[in-house]
Amino acid sequence: MNDRKLGVFLWYGYRIPVPERIRQIREAGFETVLHWWDDSFREEEGLSKEEQACLIRSGGLTIENAHLQFDRANDLWLDTLDGQALLERYLSDLDGLAEFHIPVAVLHPTRGFAPPPVTEAGLKRIRLLVDRAEKRNVRMALENVRNNQTLVQLLDTIPSPMLGLCYDSGHDFVWSGKPYDLLKRYGHRLFAVHLHDNRGREDEHLPIGEGDVNWETVRQGIGDSAYAGSFTLEGDSNVIPPTRTPQEHLKLLYEGAGRLLSGFPGEADAVRH
Repeated sequence: MNDRKLGVFLWYGYRIPVPERIRQIREAGFETVLHWWDDSFREEEGLSKEEQACLIRSGGLTIENAHLQFDRANDLWLDTLDGQALLERYLSDLDGLAEFHIPVAVLHPTRGFAPPPVTEAGLKRIRLLVDRAEKRNVRMALENVRNNQTLVQLLDTIPSPMLGLCYDSGHDFVWSGKPYDLLKRYGHRLFAVHLHDNRGREDEHLPIGEGDVNWETVRQGIGDSAYAGSFTLEGDSNVIPPTRTPQEHLKLLYEGAGRLLSGFPGEADAVRH
């Protein structure tokens, strides 16, 4: 459990140029980032995802995992041209992550509370993605979302060592109905963690300790799992107080993660600021 690092989503809630964001993240004490592997905001930010990846690394940070675009995640299960297009996009994304030596791709298996059912067309596409992941040595982490029936079916029926879980603590607490069960059930296939708090009503992306998630249970679940990566925070909250500066917000995120991390043996000095 030693040498666990702390990380944060590259977008932490403030419209700041990417180079400045990277500098603030590093100065706050974080060592890794969750990257957004999509060009949806290229015009706004003036940089492609690849250019951002280069800046992240030149800024002294490691990319722990990269989140793929998820707005049309349900298309993957439809026997349509849109579904095929999404497959091709994800295959290309896996190739891109391999080229940039980013070890984990995070995918939403579905979107919404009532997604399409699992279909043969969709299963075929998932198997093609897993095959590409195996060939490119990029692990695919399925994130728990609003409805986890598809996630469970995929993890229970596809035993590939390159297919696992991205555990999102906030999603789990507010939507699953049985918080922490997925973390315990698939801890042996835990590839990524996205950690944030909420009060059990909305997906608020609060710093650890500002909501009602049982962090002792989360800590125990991660400690019992096979996961050895960073404690990665998602702090892009819609309820950040308007008077809180980016530096103050990053400090709160860092300190919350550090308190969680300090519960592991050998990590009592995790908080350095």
